[in-house]
Parts: sequence; C-alpha cells; structure tokens
Amino acid sequence: MTLATERNLIKQPLSAAELKQLAKRAGGAEKLVAPKRKTEAEGLSGERLIAWLAEDGGRVRRPIVDVDGDVFLGFAAATRADLEKKLG
Repeated sequence: MTLATERNLIKQPLSAAELKQLAKRAGGAEKLVAPKRKTEAEGLSGERLIAWLAEDGGRVRRPIVDVDGDVFLGFAAATRADLEKKLG
C-alpha cells in the first residue's frame, strides 16, 4: 500500500533544508524552478537559488511526486510517461 501525502506549496512553502534535499535527489536546484519563473531565476545558483525558491512556493516546479525514492517534477509528457512506468 502506498501512502500519499499532499502539501499546498503556496500555503506551506518548502523550507531551504527541504529544498536542498529535494535538489540533491532531482539533479540540482535548477530543476526545481517552475518553467514560468526561469527568467526570474537567471543568474542564481546554489544557496542563493535555494533561498529564492524558499521565499515563494509558486517559484517551485509542481507537482512534485516521490515514488519509492524517485522524484518526478512537473507535468511534462516525458515526466508523466516516466511516472506511469514507475507506477505501472
């Protein structure tokens, strides 16, 4: 049985510590930036990018789905296909 938890990142943004952990698993903090906010994040990296993301949950790519330690970010077709393979 799979335990599912939901969190509204707008109302309850991820902390800097949570974002750092997620960034390690996702392949870098840059992967966490919402597509519509990429231009705002230009020039930011490392701790500055994490702090910027932590300030506003709307800056973080959503949804974030964690299945058995694998992280899936966003609604892109490739991401959905990978998630379906994992779940199927």
